[in-house]
Parts: sequence; structure tokens; C-alpha cells
Amino acid sequence: MIFFDIDRTLLDYDYAEREGILAFFRTNSIFSFTPQQSIETWKQLSEKYFKKFLANEMSFQEQKRARMMDLFKKVEMNLTEQEADDQFEVYLSLYQKNWKVYPDVVEVLNKLKRRNFPLGVISNGDYQQQVKKLERIGVETYFDCVITSSEVGAAKPDKSIFLEACSQIKIAPKSSYYIGDRLETDALGSHLAGMTGIWLNRKNSQQSHPEIITIRSLKELLNILP
Repeated sequence: MIFFDIDRTLLDYDYAEREGILAFFRTNSIFSFTPQQSIETWKQLSEKYFKKFLANEMSFQEQKRARMMDLFKKVEMNLTEQEADDQFEVYLSLYQKNWKVYPDVVEVLNKLKRRNFPLGVISNGDYQQQVKKLERIGVETYFDCVITSSEVGAAKPDKSIFLEACSQIKIAPKSSYYIGDRLETDALGSHLAGMTGIWLNRKNSQQSHPEIITIRSLKELLNILP
């Protein structure tokens, strides 16, 4: 069984987030950030509140709302909860318009299917949104299962989410592979759960780990698998 991450592995998350937030700021003249400041500010808020969601300190909706309320406070505007929700929906529509698959994804998924590998997804995030991503970028039919932290109640790198995924499809972790873009969260997390963790290092980071296989394109996966 081969499991994949979604964001920055199948879906070009950085592109979608960048284009989405730049478009959002263009629709709000109250912000005077430069493009780079816009991107950095939004990334900081996203990471801050998404971590709270993964730690079960906030619901998925609450972390979205908190991001917007915090953002507008930077220009001394206090949004109501409804106003924050409405603003996030504006951003979300712009972000979703820019969802796209990486160029190597469809070719590799097709070849893996032809080799009769069962495929699945393990992802940190909200189940409905993650499934929507797969549908929007046109790859949902390749996967036999989608496991998310919102369903399991635990987030990567906690080994319980990897073990739960293997349990649901009745396969031993040692017979499974996991491919993701984060060395510690994805590759090491799955490795510690007994799977073969593979780090997809799309950004050519100089990090490495002696027990982790590193690839820079999904195409390299085809030469690693038996």
C-alpha cells in the first residue's frame, strides 16, 4: 500500500496560497502590505492557528475565523465572528481557484495503478476540505481511502494516525509506504510507525536522515518500489 500526503506533495499548496492571499489583499484596500509582506503575514497566521487545530485546541472553523480576526487587527479593525467568517470565505474562493496538481503527479499515479499498487492518502486537515482538493485537481479516483487528522483525532507526526490508516485497510505498517514533503512530520513520523517513510524534497533542502529515503520528484518513486 502506498500512502501520500496532499499539500506540497500532490497539490501545489504554496502556489495556491500565494496567489490566493495576493488576490485577497488586492480586494481589500485597507491593507498597505507589500506582496512579500502579505505572503509572510498570512503564512505566519496560518501556521499559528492551524497548529492549534491540529492540537485539538480549536475547531477547523474556529482557526479560520481566528486567522481573519488577527489579520484585521493588524490594521486596527475588530471583526465580528460573522464578518471574519465572511472574509475567510472570500479568501477561500480565491485560494481554491488556484489549486493545481504538480506536473509529475498524474503520470506517476497512472503508472502505479498500472502496476496494481493500492493507493491511499493520510493528511493533516479537515476531511471534507482535503477530499475536495483531490476532486478539484482531478485525482480522487486513484485513491482507495482518505484518512485525515480531523477523523482520527491525531495529527502527523503522531504515529497513531499512520497506524489507524493501516488498521482501516487491514494492512501491516511494514508493508506500506508513505510519501510526503516534510522530513520530520511525514517521513520520520511514518517511519516510527513502522512504515517505509519517503521524503519528497521538492525544494532541494540540504536536510537528510540516514534511515529515510529522499526523492526530489515523484518520478523517482517508480525506481524505488518493487
